[in-house]
This record gives sequence, structure tokens and C-alpha cells, in this order.
Amino acid sequence: MHIIVLGGAGAMGRVAVRTLTEYDEIDRITIADYHEGSARALATALNSSKIEVRPIDVNDAGQLALLLRGSDVVLSAVDYAYNLPVLKACIQEKVHYADLGGLFHMTRTLMQLHDEARAAGITAIMGMGGTPGITNLLARAAVDQLERVASVKVQLGCSDETPATAPLVAPYSIRTILDEFTKQPQVFQDGAWHPQPPLTGQEEIAFPLPVGRATAIYSLHSECATFPLSFRDKGINYVSFKIAFPGAFLTKLKFLVDLGFGSDEPLNVRGEKVSPREVLAKLLEMMPPENAEPRDCDVLRVVVSGQAAGQPVEITNQVVVMPYRRWNISAGALDTGVPLAIAGVMLARGEISERGALGPELCVPVAPFLRELARYDMHATETRTVALS
Repeated sequence: MHIIVLGGAGAMGRVAVRTLTEYDEIDRITIADYHEGSARALATALNSSKIEVRPIDVNDAGQLALLLRGSDVVLSAVDYAYNLPVLKACIQEKVHYADLGGLFHMTRTLMQLHDEARAAGITAIMGMGGTPGITNLLARAAVDQLERVASVKVQLGCSDETPATAPLVAPYSIRTILDEFTKQPQVFQDGAWHPQPPLTGQEEIAFPLPVGRATAIYSLHSECATFPLSFRDKGINYVSFKIAFPGAFLTKLKFLVDLGFGSDEPLNVRGEKVSPREVLAKLLEMMPPENAEPRDCDVLRVVVSGQAAGQPVEITNQVVVMPYRRWNISAGALDTGVPLAIAGVMLARGEISERGALGPELCVPVAPFLRELARYDMHATETRTVALS
């Protein structure tokens, strides 16, 4: 079995690559990355005979097609803006596909390729990290227990006590985070999507420690794109996504966004066109890497309300993720990179049979996925609240 990880040398892609090396049936893993030096350094560090390195520019359609040809699965860990050409190449070459999410709008664009993907005989999974990804399967597990579904609320609580010398440490792609801070979140209600102002919907939510009580806000996320379609047969009426960032991080990034660093509109600076967003991203890339032991936590949660046996029921499913000491990586890297790899293995094994461009909740078998997730100390729990009268 041959799996390609695009962006495999990146922060999340490298976790997916490392996970794949632990599956005996995967005999060939290609780290495909624009930054060939970083890819080769990762291959050297992992020291696996399964790994090969290929430089790639995903904007070069011909080069991408040649890379994909004959492989079994492509895992896209590149910036979500590049997912469209990758999926088109996978359809052309008849290769299964999974990505880390498309921040709502890209996911909806990729879903339009459903018929083409199905005709090509491939499965394309839209959003297979932590959230989207794990949360989609938690929602599926709850929805399957209900006759009718009224609402699905996705909640992500984050804390991070990792010592850092850098003035700002982004838990994942700063470009994606800036989009979450500046683009309108979408809430599904009464059969339509309703845009909300960025950074609104403040709600204090009680998460397990070490996150604890935290203020969450609406965020633009792919679950709000797929759940209304995936669960429409059960009458779903409401879907939202809220995230609680660590307080200090939220304050710092909001300050930078208010200054204009969230904008990708070029400014004229001494005769040169400069994107404020790219300046910020470059400055963060130039920061020396932190070597402190990670001390973060993610709480991935879905709260699903509906009816079972004619009675109102609320099901809360969640996974509390801590740093993975075996690899000395953060909770955020673990719960993003590992699920992508698990989906890749399930696709390569033939355990996923639905074809087309789909949310994980429509194609990934829940129980086998959660069993694999537990191998990496990520355990799902369920709480049911049932009306007695």
C-alpha cells in the first residue's frame, strides 16, 4: 500500500507520516512537500525504510498528476486553499483522498465534486483532523442513537501552559487562524446558513480541566457545512461551531487583527506591495523553534439534542486530548495528524466503501476509527441526559 502525504513536512503532516510508519501493511510512504529540505530532514529523523521524499508544487497540475499516479491514498496536509487542485488531481488519477478541512467554503466547493469523485470510484473525505474530523465521528455516534435530531453544537476548548520565549505561538496554521478571526462564521438554522460577525457569540462553557471554564466564540468551520446535509433525514434544524482559545493567545491575536495584520490586501510600503497577513506569517516562521515540553490540552466536544423513543435526549460526546509523551508532541498536533493517518489507513485497507466527496460522518466507520484513536491515548466518552417526565 502506498500513501502520499502532501505537506508531509509541515507541523501536522509530519505527525500523519509518523503515524503511518506504525502500520505494517503500509509499505510505502511519500513525504511530498514544497520544502524538500524539511522533508528530507524528517525522513532522516524517522529513519524508516518505508519513507521516500518527493518535492512538489501542488499548483503544477502535471507534476502533481505524475506524483499521484499509481498510489492508493493521498492525504492533504497543505494549506486548505490548495485542496481544490489536489482533489481534482485525485479524481483524474483515481486515488482516494482525505484533507484536514476546508474552513466551510472550500469544503462546500469540494462537495460539488461529489459526482465526479463517485464516477472515478474514489472516496474523498472532507475534513479528517481533530475538528473537523474527530468531532464528525462523535456527532455520527450520537445521531445514530436518535430518531430525530434538533441540533448539533460543536465545541472546542483549548488551553496551553507550554513555556515559550516567542511573543506569539500559533497552535496551528496562522493563516487558517487569521481566517477564523476575520471571516464570517456560519450558523445553520431553519434550513439556511446565517453569517455571523467575526468574534461574536461569546459563551462561557465548562470544559474538563485543565481547560476549565472558558469563553467560546463562533468560528468558521466545516462541520457547519456538512452536518446539515449529512443529517437532514433526521430533521436537523441547527448547527454551530464555537472555539475557546487560550485567553492570552486570543487577546494577542485580536490586537494584531485590529491593527490590520489579518488582511491579505497588499499595502504599498515604500513602493513595494506587501500583504500584512504574509508579513505576520513570515515573522512567526522566523521565530526559533520552541523546545519546551508541550503542556497543552484540547477538548473536542459535540452536544447533540433530539428525540429517542419519543423522549427528549441530549448526548454529549467528547475526547480530551493531552500531549503525547511517546513522541513529545502537543495535543493539537496529535489530534490533527493522527486522525488523518488513520483515515488514510482505513482507505488503503478498503474499510471505507462509500464513494464520492463526503464528510467523515457519512463514510468513516465510527467504532473502528475510535478504536484506532484510542491507541494514541485519545478516548471518546459519552454523557446522556434524558427527560424523566
